[in-house]
Amino acid sequence: MLKNYLKMAWRSLAKNKISSFINISGLAVGLAIGILIMVAVLDMISYDKFHQNMPNIYSLMNTHKVGGEIGVGTSVPGPLAADVKANLPEVQRISRFAGSGQTLITTEEKSVYETTVFAEPDYFRMMTFPALSGDPVKAMEGSGSVVITARTAQKLFGTVNAIGKLITYNSQFPLEVAAVIHDIPANSSAQFDVIIPFKVYEQQNSGWINKWDNNQIATWMQLQPNVNLAAVNAKLGKLIKARLNNEEAGLFAYPFSRMWLHGEFQDGKPSGGRISAVWMFATIGIFVLLVACINFMNLSTARSERRAREVGVRKVMGAFRKQVIAQFLCEAMLLSLISLAVALLLARLALPLLNYFTEKELSFDFMNWQLWASLTGMVLFTGLVAGSYPAFFLSSFKPVLVLKGIIVNRRGASILRKGLVTFQFMVSICLILATIVIYKQLRHAESRPIGYTAENLVEVPLRGEIVNKYALLKNELSQVPGVESVSGGGNNILRFGGATDGVTWPGQGPNDRMWVTLTDVQYDWAKTAGLPLAEGREFDPAYGTDTNAVLLNEVAVKKMRLVSPVVGQRVGGGTVVGVVGDFVYNNPLSTPKPMLIKLTRGTVNHLFIRIKNDDQWKKTMAGIEKAIKKTDPLFPFEFHFVNEEYQKRFQGIRFTSQMTNLIGVLAIFISCLGLFGLSAFLAERRQKEVGVRKILGASLTQVWMILSKDFLKPVLIAFVLATPLAGWALHSMLQNMDYRISLSWWMFAVAGIATVIIALATVSFHGIKAALVSPSQSLRND
Repeated sequence: MLKNYLKMAWRSLAKNKISSFINISGLAVGLAIGILIMVAVLDMISYDKFHQNMPNIYSLMNTHKVGGEIGVGTSVPGPLAADVKANLPEVQRISRFAGSGQTLITTEEKSVYETTVFAEPDYFRMMTFPALSGDPVKAMEGSGSVVITARTAQKLFGTVNAIGKLITYNSQFPLEVAAVIHDIPANSSAQFDVIIPFKVYEQQNSGWINKWDNNQIATWMQLQPNVNLAAVNAKLGKLIKARLNNEEAGLFAYPFSRMWLHGEFQDGKPSGGRISAVWMFATIGIFVLLVACINFMNLSTARSERRAREVGVRKVMGAFRKQVIAQFLCEAMLLSLISLAVALLLARLALPLLNYFTEKELSFDFMNWQLWASLTGMVLFTGLVAGSYPAFFLSSFKPVLVLKGIIVNRRGASILRKGLVTFQFMVSICLILATIVIYKQLRHAESRPIGYTAENLVEVPLRGEIVNKYALLKNELSQVPGVESVSGGGNNILRFGGATDGVTWPGQGPNDRMWVTLTDVQYDWAKTAGLPLAEGREFDPAYGTDTNAVLLNEVAVKKMRLVSPVVGQRVGGGTVVGVVGDFVYNNPLSTPKPMLIKLTRGTVNHLFIRIKNDDQWKKTMAGIEKAIKKTDPLFPFEFHFVNEEYQKRFQGIRFTSQMTNLIGVLAIFISCLGLFGLSAFLAERRQKEVGVRKILGASLTQVWMILSKDFLKPVLIAFVLATPLAGWALHSMLQNMDYRISLSWWMFAVAGIATVIIALATVSFHGIKAALVSPSQSLRND
């Protein structure tokens, strides 16, 4: 029976080549978009799933109340891990974890930068990072061993057989390779190449590591199976309040399984995270598929008169309605399968482009059951949605009326087609509006004044022994032709990590607390960065008292309500000598936060060099490299232009903009493809009407307007319905950004006008073609 249905379906598709081509093209593009979105979504939800103990792993999260709001962070005090293990029998394993970013790793022959972390033995008991050789757990028990990945072993020693070989961490700590693990999977939220025992981190940070009032350590723990999480969290909260003697302090365990997708908090409660992007892309994919399915439904109902006699004859020959329904559903499923084959080819061709935008290595893993389940679901969804209404609509025709040429459902089918076209263009208008708004927001953010002169500012990260040679470095670099100014600091000027709510200031009330970003810099920091001073001066070696001085940014002065003159007032234990202008750091879409800047005369982790704005920059950079190599020959020279690094901060919104543009164009293409086919059928149906109107004196323009207005109505209705929905969604999106544009009437006008022009251009081909046909030709059979 199924074989017969498939034969009839194939003959029907072959007989109606044009409509079949239009349907396959539209469905294939829709399915290709769906497949690419599916691959991206499956990648996003796959993160960390490879950890065998994941259901029982938790992150310790601290809560703190500042300014009336409850903040949540993953950093907790150093002594907490041992205290939790001793007092909570529900805890099976626990490990402190600290990242160190890119650090200098050297052997006798090579010096490279590798992503380094510190962990305790239980980390490898909890997490699933399989070893190629050696025992990672034992390696973490001492202080003279190290674990490296296979990639790092190959890079340093040319082989993965690296057990017993020696490396030096930051030119200070000699370590012996005790284990080599497989490369960290791409879908791991933790990415590293070198894992050093946490005891080394304790040695480096002995000044604060055991203090309860310093939150800088991430801590993972594995609970016993089937424990009561609420009871555990109650114990954790009680413990931290007692240790800090602060009733407003809080501590709770948050499931590792939720960290990647649900890792954002607002006022102490989970508020989403990456899951929002997952739902957004999944929704877009479903709507694009619906737009493609609508084409099939529209064209099928438009061809109802042609296929009505076929249905009537089949019923007269004894076919039951359910058999007719099965035939049409088989047609839809066959068409969906053919479209899926084309879509897989299109998606495969487009995958490198997606990888370029996402900076990932996404691929079609045909051994993944989730991929096949998703593809099967797509085909069933597309086939059933696209074929259901035509199947039930066409199978409902009564043979007696059909064979007399009477189609009683014509008006109902016409209303449905207009409704479906309206929905298609609602989706298209929403995507056009999203494209305009995201593009404007991107341009608005990229052109934002950042507060300092990023052009010709070079940042050189310092690691290893060279961090102690700043004075020598500055002297050497100052003699390089083309170098205008040199300074240093503890943070990259684009990102600052440390913050405290313990800063005091004049006039501070008992409940006045705020988070203040802390950083330390060298002399000439503001001058080198091109950062203007709103008041006072920056640190100057001519003033010996500057070792106890501080700088503030303008927003700190405003929020502390300091009265002018600010210079000379005591803030954070130091005397204010200057106020620097606000500048953008961390999130480029947020407003600057209060900052307190201190002078360091010791080590710096970042070197800042202002070079001349001329065409000799390559020569200048060569001179800088030579000067740094002279100071430390083993230092692997690395530099970044701050302006280029700042622009990289917009990659997320830039990717969203590009994806929205692409999906919007393809959704409009699909809609227009269906509209093109629909206008062809309706123009053919009204050919005799056009002939009569031309005989009665109708002009070409009048005929074109008559044939086009039926399509303009659903487009205009779509604009009226889509405008408030898109406006609400886009307004909600923009509210999450501090630095944002405002929605304007012209954006909606452009979207509406563009949609009308596109729709008119699509239907005009067949409208004008029908209007140009001679009346004698269109009426020759009457």
